Amino acid sequence: MYTREQFSLPLPAMCAFVRAKSFGVLATHHAGEILTSPLPVDLRSTDDGELFVAGHVARANDMSEVFATGAPATITVLGPDTYVPAEWFGTRSRIPTWLYCAVEIRGRLEPSDPGRTRADVEVMIDRLQRSAVEGPPWTLDEIPANLSEGYLKGITGFRLRGLRLTSCFRLNQRKGGTDTLAEALRADADSAVRELARLVLEPPTTGGGCPVS
Repeated sequence: MYTREQFSLPLPAMCAFVRAKSFGVLATHHAGEILTSPLPVDLRSTDDGELFVAGHVARANDMSEVFATGAPATITVLGPDTYVPAEWFGTRSRIPTWLYCAVEIRGRLEPSDPGRTRADVEVMIDRLQRSAVEGPPWTLDEIPANLSEGYLKGITGFRLRGLRLTSCFRLNQRKGGTDTLAEALRADADSAVRELARLVLEPPTTGGGCPVS
């Protein structure tokens, strides 16, 4: 993914963004074709600090055949985005643009056996449940064993290892008209676009003029 220094997040902020979204598009190449799958993304680290992504796809998905090949792959995680007309800068002398937030994760695929696949699914469900509801999180053990076993037989697990993360948060950095732009963004009916108003005023990027908390 093409980016520039002023659009780049520090690594901890990229990891936090991916974990907050927890959903992206996995892309790889096999037998002359580009294969893509939208899927949940669980970015974790080993005991010695190595980052990896755990995930799964439907066993019927053609992509499941690629995991054992060690093929290179990318996962793209997207945040809020919007088209910006020139008028939102308070002038018609600016070129319209697009604001967006994205993190790309590159690595190599490896297959997971059934035991690791189940463990990875349980870890991801536990994390997402705790962020979504109060009380004890739901687990696979709460449904009949034949249902959980059937579900697990229908998926193929993988891990993406040897990661390299890249980010591009285009938020009008180092350009004028930011206050007028933020005002226009705040007036939009879409809550994701309104979130961009906060980001253009305080870019979380390494060259954006403010630190990442």
